[in-house]
Amino acid sequence: MARYVLALSLLLVAACASCPKPPTESTVTTPPPPTVVEVAPPDAAPQEMEAHALESDAGFPPIKIATWNLEWLNEDNNTGNVKRKDADYERLKGYANRLNADVVAFQEVDGEKAATRVFDPNVYDIHVSQQGNVQSTGFAVKKGIVVTRNPDYEELDVGAVRTGTDITVKLGATPIRMMSVHLKSGCFDQPLNSTASCRKLGQQVPILEAWIDARAQEGVAAVVLGDFNRRFFKPGPADVVWAEVDDGDPTASDLSSPTDGQRPQCWNGEFADFIDHLVFNSLAIQHQAPDSFVQHVYDASDAQHKSVLSDHCALSVQLGVGGPGDPPADPPPSAACVIKGNINSSGVKLYHKPGCPSYATTVIDPENGERCFATEQEAVGAGWAKAGNCN
Repeated sequence: MARYVLALSLLLVAACASCPKPPTESTVTTPPPPTVVEVAPPDAAPQEMEAHALESDAGFPPIKIATWNLEWLNEDNNTGNVKRKDADYERLKGYANRLNADVVAFQEVDGEKAATRVFDPNVYDIHVSQQGNVQSTGFAVKKGIVVTRNPDYEELDVGAVRTGTDITVKLGATPIRMMSVHLKSGCFDQPLNSTASCRKLGQQVPILEAWIDARAQEGVAAVVLGDFNRRFFKPGPADVVWAEVDDGDPTASDLSSPTDGQRPQCWNGEFADFIDHLVFNSLAIQHQAPDSFVQHVYDASDAQHKSVLSDHCALSVQLGVGGPGDPPADPPPSAACVIKGNINSSGVKLYHKPGCPSYATTVIDPENGERCFATEQEAVGAGWAKAGNCN
């Protein structure tokens, strides 16, 4: 009997000698994309990074993306066109903490060290254009988000103007290409052949369109965020710059921005039209959460500090709505449900704060477009007005 068992065992071993071996960790590799470099948190071990990627692919939470022109933000105190003190930097940092965005496209920042005076380096990784311009573009990206740093879009510098900072982040299994831009100023709505500033902006327009079209041809979701220095959606005839970049050719380059149809609330609506925009191609817009556009206005009590804050307010949206092949996401949660944003039977958006007569009985219905806000400023920035029976 023992001989029979031994013989059978030898036959089984011989039969499996040619069986395919299961892959081991050392044999499973994912080659990095050519010409780009993955940038991860410096303290993240390889296995932690891999686990994060698997978790994101399995089910991702919404992320908030924003754009914010920080108006001549310098590294040192009392330097440059806007001379700030320690308290001024701390005040800006407080607003950055309140914004609490996962990805912030910034403009007018004099390098990485200047950015870290507003964006906590323990929370954010900073990516600034390599141009060395005192008004550089860039991104602050929360640690834990793996980001691909693409080459700067230097073509936008058509002579003493800013280059674009180009990155890729992943929303679930979907890569989202993002570029922070700051186009030539001084030509907000004039014809592109009318002044020297307009002619320079006119040179940038086809270059910007080429970047947008290239992403569409690649089939990549893309967002261009920043200070376009152009009133795309001013009432009246269609803006010539918007008409050129949003020509819908190729198909996926059909563009939209949440600023369309909105009025700026920054500094009590000082400006009639936006020049800051978040421009989505048709592949990226599938991932924008409906009604998530927020204008992050400054507190009325900080009006006395306007000259050392910024003449621009941050704008943000949530990403997290599944496109083709992505898992569904829940409606974007608020930081805290302190302010209740209700939509009445006439379709009017009204918010209720603690102490309002209807506060306790107001129930939020996200499926009807209703939502919570952390502050009254956030509610106003998103287009809600205070309920008439609130003091």
